[in-house]
Amino acid sequence: MKRPSIRVLLVITMLALPPVHAFAASRVQVALERAAATQPRYVPKAPDAVGEFAATPELKPIHFAFDRAAVQRAEARTLDANAAWLRANPDYAILVAGHADARGTSTYNLALAERRALTLRDALVARGVRDDRISVVTYGEGMPSCRAANEPCWSTNRTAVILVRRGSTQTP
Repeated sequence: MKRPSIRVLLVITMLALPPVHAFAASRVQVALERAAATQPRYVPKAPDAVGEFAATPELKPIHFAFDRAAVQRAEARTLDANAAWLRANPDYAILVAGHADARGTSTYNLALAERRALTLRDALVARGVRDDRISVVTYGEGMPSCRAANEPCWSTNRTAVILVRRGSTQTP
């Protein structure tokens, strides 16, 4: 009986194994999912002065797409109305709070929420709100408005919220 050549064995072995990139991607995905499931969730403590700020019904939250920090075109009217109210009320100090949904690691969600808050701050400044009135705080996934694990709930948590404090415009 004739023995198979090395080339034939190599081809048979290559056909039997999954592609290297699929194997590596699945191992990475499993590792990420395991880390997200076992990592304790970060619950931020707001700085002391943040408690002095409150929501007002005239200022609406700005919602963001999944894994994005750019203001969506659909949010432009809300952003314009918020900026107009803030320009008309210059005696309010402003706090922009960035939020994210619970998908991803806590570290990633904090960074994403910060980018969202900074994007909103920059958009307000571009619309004529003085930048020395604005402070930014980031909560990541730590202060969700909804706790269910589904897309409608997650979409409500992907926001940047504007809070105000009457009186001194000095930021915290």
